[in-house]
Amino acid sequence: MSYERIAVAAKRWHVTLGAPFADVYPGNLVYRCTFADGTHAVIKTEPPRPDEDEFLHGIDAIALYGGSGMVRLLAVDRAARVILMEQVEPGEPLWDVPIAHALEALAATMAKLRRAPPDPDSFPHIRAYRRAWPNHRRLYGGVGPIDADLFELGERMFLELCDTSGAPVVLHGDLHYGNVLRSDRDGWLAIDPRGVSGEPCYEVGALFRNRVEELYGSPDPIEAMRRRVAGVADLTGFDRERVRRWAFAQAVLSEIWSADDPDKPLHIDMRAARLLQEVGPLG
Repeated sequence: MSYERIAVAAKRWHVTLGAPFADVYPGNLVYRCTFADGTHAVIKTEPPRPDEDEFLHGIDAIALYGGSGMVRLLAVDRAARVILMEQVEPGEPLWDVPIAHALEALAATMAKLRRAPPDPDSFPHIRAYRRAWPNHRRLYGGVGPIDADLFELGERMFLELCDTSGAPVVLHGDLHYGNVLRSDRDGWLAIDPRGVSGEPCYEVGALFRNRVEELYGSPDPIEAMRRRVAGVADLTGFDRERVRRWAFAQAVLSEIWSADDPDKPLHIDMRAARLLQEVGPLG
């Protein structure tokens, strides 16, 4: 059924389908495609999920940024859940780029994603993610497989950060190393946004719970994490302690989401959370 939706949309938008992308989120379909003049594009659909609006909010975020710092939207069928986007070329992600250069690219991309929401209710606020903690307690009757000290501190820190946040902007919401691609058009471009609103510093969280194995591979993982926090703060202009706290709270949140999904591995994000806790408060 998902392929049929893509095929119908491709015919309507006059593009020829090519090969599918293999490394995509389970259930999604993403295909290369080509216009009659040879221009490359990408067509994508997602199945309905419990958070039905997340896909649509992501589309709205792509449209809002209009190709600045983010992939350009070419066409959309909201009812069929199909979108047509430019193909980012050469499209190299940041997973294997040396970490210093990867962080520079991510910081430069974040700086372009600072637009205020069109109205207060146009994008969900990150505060809504707080529900993950009570939902998890109901599921497990407690903290379940997550370290109790990190679980409780993550919840408290998440709420404190939301309560002290600055003016919201429309965020990508999941700006990890695989969601920013090298672009001949504009340096680096973000793909696959969630489309949420919150303060700009929230966006740094994914930089710490991903590529964490590199930190553990260093002689002093805690010091390596401290340097990453300081480096991201210097690149973005955000307060170092606020960077650390957002990174910690989101690592715990991400671990909760993994624990509540039987198809996801556990304890990956706890490795980042534990290091961020051991770094301690930064001035």
